[in-house]
Amino acid sequence: MPSNEFNTYDPRKGEWDGTPIEQWEPSKWKQWKPKSSASDECVKIERDYLKIKHSIQQANFALSLDKVKIKLKLTSAKSIGLQGTFPCRRGDIGKNGSPNKQYTISFGFTANDAGVKTAILKARELDLLLITKQFRWTPDLLGKQAQKIAILDELKPNRLISELITEYEKEFWKTHDHNRQGIRTWETHYIRHLKKLPQDVPMTLQALEEALEKTKPNTSARFFLAWQLKKFCEFCGVNGFKTIDAYATPKPHPAIRKVPIDEEILQGFIKIGKELSAYASKDNLTQPEQWQWVYGMLATYGLRPHELFAVDIAAFIEPTNTFHLVNLNPHLTGGTKTGERSCGIPPLYPHWIELFDLKNVRLPYNEGTLSNKTAKLHIKFRMTNIGFRPYDLRHAYAIRGHRLRVPIKTMADYMGHTVQEHTKTYQRWMNEDANLEIYQEVVIHRQGITKEALKARISELEAENNAIKAENATLRGLLIQHQLGELLS
Repeated sequence: MPSNEFNTYDPRKGEWDGTPIEQWEPSKWKQWKPKSSASDECVKIERDYLKIKHSIQQANFALSLDKVKIKLKLTSAKSIGLQGTFPCRRGDIGKNGSPNKQYTISFGFTANDAGVKTAILKARELDLLLITKQFRWTPDLLGKQAQKIAILDELKPNRLISELITEYEKEFWKTHDHNRQGIRTWETHYIRHLKKLPQDVPMTLQALEEALEKTKPNTSARFFLAWQLKKFCEFCGVNGFKTIDAYATPKPHPAIRKVPIDEEILQGFIKIGKELSAYASKDNLTQPEQWQWVYGMLATYGLRPHELFAVDIAAFIEPTNTFHLVNLNPHLTGGTKTGERSCGIPPLYPHWIELFDLKNVRLPYNEGTLSNKTAKLHIKFRMTNIGFRPYDLRHAYAIRGHRLRVPIKTMADYMGHTVQEHTKTYQRWMNEDANLEIYQEVVIHRQGITKEALKARISELEAENNAIKAENATLRGLLIQHQLGELLS
């Protein structure tokens, strides 16, 4: 290998007898490829790399004994950095809103014995600054980050918020697919909150306060606005965290959701089929039979409201579909929330297929975007005064599966989400009545069956016992007769 290639050779890619060098115990660096020629430069580089890893391990162990929280870390095959938890840099947010965050700082220490010694001294210095609360992010610590912040400070504060949001959106689409789900994420988690900022002024602390004051304390709106404003400030290079934290509120617990029981679902089917007053919109609020079909599909299959428009109708009404499975075609809606279902969705109450006449497909007249179509479903439920929302039928489907003792993994597959989501979100909505009903069905009913079975078994055993007693009495009589016969003879 030419000498210039030795300079660029990365020992971290080394391997010996199927063992990658990163899995080799650094303390055994002398045993790495022992039969290799002493002139093999690549092997020498690899051993030096393992040796320096071992030195760093020893240094970190010594620092731990002295309770120094800053540790050495190989940032590349040729350089050593320092890793530890520091106060957040400008524009950064710690985990769960913490003011501190873990960083790896590169000082350009060479990965050799001298570099290790210098890095140890610097680690002790930084640890002392943290202990005495004198640590500050100086330009030599920030490195390229300092240059980035300087550029942002120079260019962005004088630009209008509307212009910054446009740039922010461009950055968003670099890491998100431009499909229905991506658009929904941008609209509900980003622009929905950023619209509260004044659009025709530069990004200032006053603008942040103006947006935050549009929401009430201790609400989800305030919590998620603060979260999004911190991300936007980080992008803009504006240090508004202190202002945002002054308004920040803990994440509120979700409100208790009204999950309809089966009887209420049947009553809702009747209600949604009633004609509304003449002022109601023709395309949105009439067509009772069509809306009953929509309602029945949501209730029977636990669909998300927008998934109704992704149902493969042809496959649903196919005569060979004897189990009445529903399959979704995400291409009809530009993608579903979690992509393709891994299986067809069955009706947990098959008799509802006939009750709601679902095989007689009657989609309502419903034009516009997918968001508009879904919104009309919510409007119809509200105008009909059903007492719950379309999505609540999905929660009822989840609880119904639990009540019928369908395995959680199977229910999660039917509903198109993970087991964690199923247990965290859906079973949370089971109120006291639902839990009591499940207890009665699963425990009391099963116990009742067990008692009846035990009584029947006891009766059987008593009958068998009486028969054995009678048989014993007969045998005893025969034995006595036989014994008397022998005496007389």
